[in-house]
Amino acid sequence: MREATAELLRCPRCRAERTLSLTGRESDEHEVREGTLTCAECVGEFEVRDGIMHLLHDPPDFVAREAAGLDRFAETMRADGWDRERILGLPEKEDQGYWQSQHLAMTHLLGNASFEPGQRLVDVGSNTCWASNIFARQGLDVIALDIATTQMQGLKTADWFIEDGEVFFERMLSVMYDPALASESVDYVFCCEVLHHNVVANLNRTLEELFRVLKPGGTLFVVNEPMRFPLMLKRDHAEEVAEYEGNEHVHFFHQYVRAARRAGFHVARPWPQPGAWPKLDRFPGARFAREVRIAARWSWYHVIRGDRALALTCTKPRGG
Repeated sequence: MREATAELLRCPRCRAERTLSLTGRESDEHEVREGTLTCAECVGEFEVRDGIMHLLHDPPDFVAREAAGLDRFAETMRADGWDRERILGLPEKEDQGYWQSQHLAMTHLLGNASFEPGQRLVDVGSNTCWASNIFARQGLDVIALDIATTQMQGLKTADWFIEDGEVFFERMLSVMYDPALASESVDYVFCCEVLHHNVVANLNRTLEELFRVLKPGGTLFVVNEPMRFPLMLKRDHAEEVAEYEGNEHVHFFHQYVRAARRAGFHVARPWPQPGAWPKLDRFPGARFAREVRIAARWSWYHVIRGDRALALTCTKPRGG
């Protein structure tokens, strides 16, 4: 952890903002590796271990069980042949469908977002930290946020990306529905396949908190989020990973969108905007008819039948 990052924090105990100060005990060329964060308001103390800010205060039982499940899943990955080199190649070098979908989503995002070096992004549910690494290499100041520290499935995995000195990003042990970040402290929030780890009440709270930490005009990117559909209810969504107690849920499209809008976000339309087909302007009504067809097709796959993951761009209004 770097000393300047303390200015971005909110005390997880008393929720006072920008009151934490860092006292380092052991440092390397990148950061303070061991130290203590102390709140000037409540005098609460929180450890920095292995460069990770331990700001997960009094976690509920379901969070502790999920973190323990990630420890067990990391062991499963090792048994399946995962190692440092495979993690460093994520997601592009893995040919599994899961990782290829992450690669495609990230390629699309980087090709369309207007990132500028020095802007700040929090990677919520960073897990193996592959996305944090990619964003940091774009010149962004990145904070990886997760509930687990275990290497291979948590924040300690970051050391594999950081140790060569080419990239750096912060790591924070915290929950998405109560992140230990000050209000209006980041420009972007990235959520890749993580929001479904909330029940509906916590989904609403999470979106409100992500709205809070974003600066006015900031953007939330939601990527590859699983959904429930009227014709594909996915009642057994978490069955395959039940042994890891992943607190997995799926929600309908309208529940995600409604939670974002209630939080205050402007949610961009997930299909092409009017005017996307200028060559059709010469034919009266043709552009409108095509947009209706595209909207109907999108609704069938994303809202009714199933077979698609959620991808949303949500913006915090300026002055909101």
